[in-house]
Amino acid sequence: MPDAHKAEIVATTAARMRAAAAIYFTDFRGLSAPQATELRAKLREGNVDYIVVKKTLSRLAAKEAGLADIDDFLVGQVALAFTGGEPAAPARILREFSRENDDVPAITGIILEGQFLGAERAKELASMPSKEVLLGRLVANLGQPMTRLVATLNSPLAKLTQLLGSLKEQKTS
Repeated sequence: MPDAHKAEIVATTAARMRAAAAIYFTDFRGLSAPQATELRAKLREGNVDYIVVKKTLSRLAAKEAGLADIDDFLVGQVALAFTGGEPAAPARILREFSRENDDVPAITGIILEGQFLGAERAKELASMPSKEVLLGRLVANLGQPMTRLVATLNSPLAKLTQLLGSLKEQKTS
């Protein structure tokens, strides 16, 4: 029979899984304690929770959260990164950190809004611009046609003003 502490871990992890927009499974073998602390700090800055959970407890939590079989993602020493905000943020943070630290931790799988994605999709997610950048580009692109329209409408008026100015000069001279 499981003890109360493990049951609490399963319940808490299941609640996090249900609430998360994205869950990243990582294998953190080879990560030293100072590196793990640094990684947690970087992830915390990006509003990402990073926890180490035993594989068995992770399986039970996933089952309780209504997620299908996650065994393929439970490779090595498993840690989970949960985000309720921008789904691609953990991918960017983990990719940057692993580049600096000999490819540790390795992403073994992702659950993004209920869909199971392999580790290869992490690179695609990491290369996506943030939501703020995309919104900025959208606003800039929405304003561009208006600027062109104003310039097009002002062009004939400017030419007419120049023509009237030159006619005035001719009549006064």
